Amino acid sequence: MYKVDYHIHSNFSDGQPSYKEIIDKAKKFKMDCIAITDHFDLYDPNPEVNKLKEEDLLLFFRRVKEYADLRNQRVLCGIETCTDFNGNLRLSDKVFNQCEVIITSPHYVEYEEEIIPGCYFDKNFWERYKEKVLNMAAKEGDILGHPEGYLPYGKMLIPNSTTYEERQELSRKISERYFDDEYLNKLIQNLKKSGKAYELHSITSTPRECVIEKLVKNRVSISFGSDAHVLEAACNTEWAAKMLKRFEGEELQFLK
Repeated sequence: MYKVDYHIHSNFSDGQPSYKEIIDKAKKFKMDCIAITDHFDLYDPNPEVNKLKEEDLLLFFRRVKEYADLRNQRVLCGIETCTDFNGNLRLSDKVFNQCEVIITSPHYVEYEEEIIPGCYFDKNFWERYKEKVLNMAAKEGDILGHPEGYLPYGKMLIPNSTTYEERQELSRKISERYFDDEYLNKLIQNLKKSGKAYELHSITSTPRECVIEKLVKNRVSISFGSDAHVLEAACNTEWAAKMLKRFEGEELQFLK
């Protein structure tokens, strides 16, 4: 199977490895293609993200390309960003045109009602989340990032009350409770309309298998992403490849 990882973070934003370390690992692992997709969003509440300047991003792209050429490794330069509620990108033409891949991920939701810590199953919040994801699926960008992984429940969390594994289990329970067939069918319809790929998010092993089955049967384009923030996780999309092996014989659509 085509060996790709279209979702890797470097120390340009909030990742740990340098772009050179990432490219060297991709070369060592004989990856067909990777994408370095650092966070870039002026509206993100994380200061490690919203402080980044577009001139620095474009210079970073040039350096990545130069080193990728030197190592003879195919590397796409792109970003991971959130959109406005209606799914619209908030990028300058200069940045948009220089990005070879754009991941739009629902990192936050515009929600005016009170969020109570510990109340993870706020139906109104998750209905609002689904509406935003549907809007994102229908609009610009190449990949819809982790719609069932790393859910934006940050303000719901009680500080220091959950482990990473417990948060992953929480995401699974929320997905099972609220992301029903009606929503998934609308999501697939919007993805097919826009041509945007759905990410198989290896680090969180999401989405659910029933969702992958729907994506495959409806011939929605699929993207592999590790969402690595540390070097050890980069180029590791084995979970995604393993999941798709269950659908051998189906006509699969990949982002390439």
